[in-house]
Amino acid sequence: MPTELHLALQRHYAGETGLIEAELDGYRADVLRDGVIYEIQTASLSSIRRKLQDLSRRHRVVLVVPLAAEEVIVRVDPQSGEELSARRSPRRARVTDIFEELLYLAPLLRRDNLALEVVMTVQRELRRDDGAGSWRRKGVSVIGHELVEIVATHRFKRPADFLDLLPPELPARFTVADLARAAEVRRWMAGRMAYGLRKLGAIRKVGKRGNAFVYRRAAERRAPGGGG
Repeated sequence: MPTELHLALQRHYAGETGLIEAELDGYRADVLRDGVIYEIQTASLSSIRRKLQDLSRRHRVVLVVPLAAEEVIVRVDPQSGEELSARRSPRRARVTDIFEELLYLAPLLRRDNLALEVVMTVQRELRRDDGAGSWRRKGVSVIGHELVEIVATHRFKRPADFLDLLPPELPARFTVADLARAAEVRRWMAGRMAYGLRKLGAIRKVGKRGNAFVYRRAAERRAPGGGG
């Protein structure tokens, strides 16, 4: 079932003239507007890989991924559904968080017909203390997300666009440790950034510094004819 967040983004991208749940090539496209398919993904990107692969062979596709720049946690009553409390989450997503999932799609994003749009949002996360949720939340279930506001959008049409996410002070040749310091992210996230950028063809290995690989920005490479 689509979440409220998903449905709100469908309406946003459809606008006045777009079609929602359009039938195309054996799939239901989230939105079809002006000849462009918009696929909105609020779950793992691995689950949509095949659909993007098939649709982008013949159509222009934009993958839309919302991230919560700000989130309000709302507790609701398990019986009545009434809102009991609301508080701001300390979590703040950044555009670079897309690299947590990008490894599933990096080769596909080198296609001419496929672009990625990261949507920074304000969201409400609805929780219910019903004992059925994860042990990390002590049995509290997350029952949905709602869109409050779109703060900003970042579209990546080609691999070289992802280089804009690298800090300007990063040296021309850098290691994962250099990237972690310059971007002010944890080492594991810098590693995923480097891995994703390399799979995109946006950076390449040029040597080693001790035990660490050294990278540099690469010339843009595109898959011929939109192929992956």
